[in-house]
Amino acid sequence: MQQQHEKEVATLRNELLILILLGILAVWMILGGTRAQKSPDTDKKTITITVTTSSVWDRSKPFKEIDLSFMQYLRQGDITVYFEPEQRKLAQEVAHALRETWNFVTKRLGIMLGTFGVALIALSETERAEIGGIYIKLKQEMQVPPEDILLQQFPESPKPPFPVEVPLGLPSFKEADLKVRQAIYHTMPHEALHRTIEKALERGLDRGWKLDPQTRCLEDGLAEYIGYIVAQKFDSEVHKQVLEGRQRHVQEVLESRERPTYDLTKEFPGDITITPKGERSREISPSKGPSPEEIAGYGVSLAFWLQIAQKHGEGVIKTFWQRISQRGFPNAREAARILSELTGEDIWTKLQTMDLQDVLRTLEAATGGP
Repeated sequence: MQQQHEKEVATLRNELLILILLGILAVWMILGGTRAQKSPDTDKKTITITVTTSSVWDRSKPFKEIDLSFMQYLRQGDITVYFEPEQRKLAQEVAHALRETWNFVTKRLGIMLGTFGVALIALSETERAEIGGIYIKLKQEMQVPPEDILLQQFPESPKPPFPVEVPLGLPSFKEADLKVRQAIYHTMPHEALHRTIEKALERGLDRGWKLDPQTRCLEDGLAEYIGYIVAQKFDSEVHKQVLEGRQRHVQEVLESRERPTYDLTKEFPGDITITPKGERSREISPSKGPSPEEIAGYGVSLAFWLQIAQKHGEGVIKTFWQRISQRGFPNAREAARILSELTGEDIWTKLQTMDLQDVLRTLEAATGGP
């Protein structure tokens, strides 16, 4: 009887112990489940990222700083325009003009220019004369996991919008002067190609492009070609002014040298350097702007692509872009080899020995017709 009682007590003790363990396990699972179902944003920390850009016309004068966080903005497709409240109509028209431009470039060359931001900065004539440029900044908050903060693995920073100076009180884009129209129909599409290539390289489509300053002659030349066809399509006055400016800069360099040749692989990279992160960067001191030779490089590289299109058809440019953008952006020599396959020309030699007199004839012909 005593043994049976002790056996029952032991059984009850074991059952009670099992119940306690099950209870502890249940509580642990509940707490663990709650932790697993917690929103991923709960553990994230908020950081503020500030992006900046500038527009310079006189490095000897002070700059005006503008915080875009206090401006309104609108988005139309890939285009974002920052503006003051009284500029809403102008901002809508600018966004529409840029969307037309983006669609045109896609249909014509098969190049999708992607997301792009513009900031409309209203300045009076007096204010513009007193300052040497504008320095704009934009602060954006982002959610980042704590471990990424410790490792400084931040999400991709937003790209700063490009400033466009407009006359104070400009009511409509239809009444914009040549300077504003040139920004929209030449400068913005040009810069948008650089952004498009940057985005592609950030996705890992890079087989040497950003490590090689010599690719600038191909990239900036193609960007110039895009600005050329856009201005030709939408604003003949801008088209003429840009080409005449390119001719003037090339003429100045031609008159300063004995041999009438220009090496796009050596003279156009200018002061571009490669950072430890493998990125190309340019630093120009406040007292020093681009050299005449570097400025002339825009006209020479444009003439290079104009000659390719004239001799082999614009379809070659479209095919070249497809090859380098879809399979990975190669270094300059490899890109030149691809273009040589498409044209039958020795492209690397052509880049190194651009005849400046021939360049001028090409630009003059482009000014007068399609």
